[in-house]
Amino acid sequence: MAVTVRNPAELTLERYFELVRQYPGKKFTFNSRGEIIEMAPVRAHGFLQVDIAWLLKNWLLTGSLPGFRTGVEILHNLDGWICQPDVVICREEGPPVAQEAPLLAVEVHSRSNTRSELEAKAARYLQKGTQMVWLLYPQTASLVLHVADGPPRTLRGDDLIEGGEVLPGFRVPVSDIFSETS
Repeated sequence: MAVTVRNPAELTLERYFELVRQYPGKKFTFNSRGEIIEMAPVRAHGFLQVDIAWLLKNWLLTGSLPGFRTGVEILHNLDGWICQPDVVICREEGPPVAQEAPLLAVEVHSRSNTRSELEAKAARYLQKGTQMVWLLYPQTASLVLHVADGPPRTLRGDDLIEGGEVLPGFRVPVSDIFSETS
């Protein structure tokens, strides 16, 4: 009798979709190890995701990155690591579960993700090919900017988030991101 060995990532995705079907009122996501966790629903978290996606979409409409789109909670399978960033800039074309690292991954701090968990996610995104990661901390209205070739930088208030070579021409004060939440 032949035994079929399946990719653990496929099993994780199957379990994720099973949980979503079984518990339609609950929200599930993935931690830095690719494990499924239940997220506590927080309205402010969702509002912030939309605000960031809107800000990024407006910038993308300038034509700076043809072929890229912004998305919210796009599921990714990056060489077996299952993740679902809060907001991304990724290629417009591709399979339903993205196989390519997003250009930008944004994670918003919540009760379901500790500061150390978010830092681990940022490191993992960069390891898997993401060029820039934003970790947002609404409680302190701050953003920790991670880039592939440099140390993390904490920004707040009128500090500018500059896209550099990753997001050419993107420049926004951190205060613009948190203007609705303060």
